[in-house]
Amino acid sequence: MNQKLEWVKTTDVLHPLRTKADGQELRIRIGDFPEESMYTLLVGEQEVAQFDDWPKAWSRPKK
Repeated sequence: MNQKLEWVKTTDVLHPLRTKADGQELRIRIGDFPEESMYTLLVGEQEVAQFDDWPKAWSRPKK
């Protein structure tokens, strides 16, 4: 999660952010915090990480 990534907004409520890295689509799923992690990172359809703190190397889209 140290790779610099620029995320863009989507219209998908469950997966509101996406980007591409190394030719693969990455998506962020929002969890039911605090029972679940705040975010889940998906590569394609596979869950690869759950986390609560947004990585410093990743830039969120401007509002």
